[in-house]
Amino acid sequence: MNAPEKIPSVRVRLRAATDGIHQALHLAAPFAAIADGTVTRGGYGDTLLFLHRYHSAMMPLCHIGADALGLPQLAEAQAARIQALEYDLAHMELVPEVAPAVETGGAGFCIGALYTVLGSTLGGKLIFRQIDALLPDIEGRTFFRGAPDDARNWQALCAALETQGEAFEEVEAGALFAFTEFRRLLG
Repeated sequence: MNAPEKIPSVRVRLRAATDGIHQALHLAAPFAAIADGTVTRGGYGDTLLFLHRYHSAMMPLCHIGADALGLPQLAEAQAARIQALEYDLAHMELVPEVAPAVETGGAGFCIGALYTVLGSTLGGKLIFRQIDALLPDIEGRTFFRGAPDDARNWQALCAALETQGEAFEEVEAGALFAFTEFRRLLG
């Protein structure tokens, strides 16, 4: 008798479904310049402005996704990230644009978008270290430093994702949408 084939976790399936676009975004010009140390202060400021537009636009989806999972702290964490971006922009003497909110979808779609948006906290910690030469102290890069609860929030999201197996296609669509919207706004 053969053992039943184990279905990969929702998180593993989402990572596989989004890997191509995710990896391509790591190579995008602003992030490549940060990684190779050629980013200028102006280029960094432009990146912060872009990130503020994106994260502000995605906030309604993140809020719906967090509520659907019963994890309101994830929406609060996203709001805190936007505040950190605004703090960094003020340090750089830049004023963020008001970002039009994206269309909201169903709960599963919003959970997928939350997965993508919240997952960016992990890469942000690497970027935080990569801009040491440009900004030697914390000022101007609090967004990338992240928050003490980032790992705990990510673990809570990953655990909650496993309740979404039956809605996987909707969750996947939301995750891909969030990556695609990032690429679209990046230009």
